[in-house]
Amino acid sequence: MNVTFTDGALQRVNRYLSPDKKVLLDYDDGVGPFSSVGNCSLDSGYQLIFVDRDLAVPDYDLQISSNIGPILIKGESRPQFEDEMEVRFNRHLFTMPLVSRKGVLTDNLEVVDYSGGPRSAQQGVAHDC
Repeated sequence: MNVTFTDGALQRVNRYLSPDKKVLLDYDDGVGPFSSVGNCSLDSGYQLIFVDRDLAVPDYDLQISSNIGPILIKGESRPQFEDEMEVRFNRHLFTMPLVSRKGVLTDNLEVVDYSGGPRSAQQGVAHDC
């Protein structure tokens, strides 16, 4: 699997890139510490998550290649991705679509940076229906 960031998308994510961080491409299906779903909802979404390099993220057990370096995804979410994907920047809508040859995976790839500070309020919180 591979993700290519276009020049416009690279300009948007460049400020988050650092040797002290690792990059996760998340399909938010309610599984994992960064999920904001999992609460009786069937919503889903894609996120590009930056975390401290030393943070343990055992759910993200599959590495894919990209032109920004290795990216980790949850192996169980593999079917939600394509072998070749591209992140673009839509300057008119100020969004970053994640696309493949088969079509648009999401109109806006959310970028979240959890590095260097307190973790998301969602982490460790139990969802109750």
